[in-house]
Amino acid sequence: MEDILKSILSKLDDNSLQAISQKTNTSPDKAKSAMAAAIPILMNALARNSKSPQGAQSLQTAIKKDHDGSLLDNLGGFLNNPESANGAGILKHVLGSKRQNVEQYISKDSGLSGDSVGKILEMAAPLVMGYLGKSSKGGDGNALGSVINSYLKTEKKQAPKSQSVINQLLDQNNDGSIIDDIARLGMSFLKRRK
Repeated sequence: MEDILKSILSKLDDNSLQAISQKTNTSPDKAKSAMAAAIPILMNALARNSKSPQGAQSLQTAIKKDHDGSLLDNLGGFLNNPESANGAGILKHVLGSKRQNVEQYISKDSGLSGDSVGKILEMAAPLVMGYLGKSSKGGDGNALGSVINSYLKTEKKQAPKSQSVINQLLDQNNDGSIIDDIARLGMSFLKRRK
């Protein structure tokens, strides 16, 4: 399985990064850095949300209906009008009340304003959904679970410290303990793959 972060970032050429930087009032380098922070957080949030059968079905339906991956084939069109992909709506479903925590974290990490980070998240969300749509053959349930599971395994090996931070940001029940959340996430993947 290819590295999702590298795969999405590789699609962002100089023109794409310039377009993102203009929309977010920042430099192309800072825009790319913020994207690189946003994508793993969004992937983890999607994995967290898809732990329940309802969440998994909701993600599968959203991908089948609106995120077949064609957005990745027309990045210029998307970046000229990112609002058309309803990134704000995706973030509402994916991050919910955690969006502010995520924005503050990326803002502090990147030095960008919260407003700029919010816009970057709203562009990153459709890119991640498009990637999942393309990689899972249009939202096939088994393929989608496989893509997400593979991502989590790879990230756990390659970036355990960043995974710990992301898990704290996304701690589901705000109890400060991520162990119970990780355990539930792992169990849900086992249940769905049977």
